[in-house]
Amino acid sequence: MRLPCDVVVVSRLLPSAGMRAPGRAARALLALGNPTGGGGGGVCLLVSTARHRPGAKYQLRENIDQLFTKFVDEGKATLRLKEPAVDICLSKV
Repeated sequence: MRLPCDVVVVSRLLPSAGMRAPGRAARALLALGNPTGGGGGGVCLLVSTARHRPGAKYQLRENIDQLFTKFVDEGKATLRLKEPAVDICLSKV
């Protein structure tokens, strides 16, 4: 399954290091599926942008901390992961 949307990946560790998060969303393609190479690692989320075509892979099995879906009717949602400590903010879905 592939889903084009605007994505901002925000690290939750940046404020403790005194750094700011990036402010602009990037147009990206989200893909859900099993990682290549077999192994029963479970489902992963691939975030692929124009700058980074191979994308970043995030494991989803037992790794989702919280889903924020209050504005899902407006095409917005946030996925909070445990490891790495990031929030994946989706918009214009």
